[in-house]
Amino acid sequence: MRQSWGVVGLAVLAMSCASAPTLEEGPASARTLKAMPNWYKKPPASSDKYVYAPATATSQDLQVAVNKAQIEGRAVLAAQLEVKLGALTTRATEEAGALGDATLRDAYSQITKAAVASVLVGTRAKEQQFAIESGVYRVWVLMELPFPVAGKRFLDQLKSQEQLFERIRNTESVKALYEDVMKYEGTGGVRKP
Repeated sequence: MRQSWGVVGLAVLAMSCASAPTLEEGPASARTLKAMPNWYKKPPASSDKYVYAPATATSQDLQVAVNKAQIEGRAVLAAQLEVKLGALTTRATEEAGALGDATLRDAYSQITKAAVASVLVGTRAKEQQFAIESGVYRVWVLMELPFPVAGKRFLDQLKSQEQLFERIRNTESVKALYEDVMKYEGTGGVRKP
């Protein structure tokens, strides 16, 4: 009987050691953290010119890992753009004295979503790095989007809604956005929207 308890004890000990993940097998292994690029750890700050989003993904297929990381990065960019454009429309409606107009706010929200959806096609991976860990590929990407591209699409969407656009066209927020778009496009001139 003593011998069988000893065997059971050894079996339990062996199973617990075998099932415990090693540092290399964990989701954030030391090797993964060491391989992580600096631009992922501390991405560039988004500005009026560019919006950045770091992302990572893994897969047994390298291209699938790249695609997954870029999709995740685009999702983060979309969220950032919605916040930036949402803040811009709030300022513009406030400047136009229409902050309490729920219909106007809802319309701007829909325009913002449409502009964000259409502009994500213009994103690109500014940085990209690969690693192999535990038999799978890990990809880090830093997605980049020129903010004036999003601003132009947003202004185009606004202009298609003439009544809405007329209410905020002369606000300082819309004029500043238009100036940024013109500078980015290289026209240098400032034309009124």
